[in-house]
Amino acid sequence: MNKRIFALLLAAVLVLALTGCAKKEHSEGNPKTDLLATTQPVYQLTCALTDGTGLCVGLLISESVSCLHDYTLTVSQMEMIEQSGLVLESGLGLENFMEDVLRGKTRIDISRNLDTLPGEDGADPHWWLDPMRYKQAAELAAQELGAQYPEFADQISENLAAFCEKLSSLQDYGEQALSDLSCRQLVTFHDGFSYFADAFSLTIAAAMEVESGSEPSAKELEEIISIVEENQIPAVFTEVNGETGAAEVVAGEAGCAVRTLDMAISNRDYFAAMRQNIDIVKEALG
Repeated sequence: MNKRIFALLLAAVLVLALTGCAKKEHSEGNPKTDLLATTQPVYQLTCALTDGTGLCVGLLISESVSCLHDYTLTVSQMEMIEQSGLVLESGLGLENFMEDVLRGKTRIDISRNLDTLPGEDGADPHWWLDPMRYKQAAELAAQELGAQYPEFADQISENLAAFCEKLSSLQDYGEQALSDLSCRQLVTFHDGFSYFADAFSLTIAAAMEVESGSEPSAKELEEIISIVEENQIPAVFTEVNGETGAAEVVAGEAGCAVRTLDMAISNRDYFAAMRQNIDIVKEALG
């Protein structure tokens, strides 16, 4: 029995040691990358475009976040930027908080030619929630990468065609799924779903950005409750990593459901997140 207990303890120690080494290697051993993407949507696009080229692509922000309003770079992330050869960024102000670190780097702003929607402080930066705007960003990224790496231009063009085909398929899926909704109005507790609504001919009836640790006023909640009741909106939507308290108050008063959508900015497959969003909206508002 003593030998068995000793063996189990030894195994546990070895597992902890190996786990600690793995975590240390991941957090501190940031290899130099040819390309560094700031966010998951940019990373997934860049990986798709450079598939088969041998170029090394890194992801700067990999945590599960709902937005980058209050994000702060770690030392290791600053080192990743310093060691990268080329930075691809989402643009429209999303990376403003890291501007000092990015200054002097070779950068590609893949959203710079997009037709944008208004946000709280300038253009709304959440363009990837519209598959067709994502397609436009992909085309610009492919053009820029082909210029930077002419030896891979043909491969990048081939990869672009495949990626755009997937985006067109996603757009078709959303249009078909959401074509006959009984309600086409979204009430969201994150201000980033305007592009999603625009992509599928929906309307944002109300959008409230609820920051962590803050609470909306009673007047703001009353206004949203009135909108939900007057328009008989069957559900309100929160974001997967966001606050839910305000939405639950509105749902309790208005008698509607609370459903959760994904901003598709965290470390998850974009196409899976978007299809899930479409399915959730269809079920909630159908």
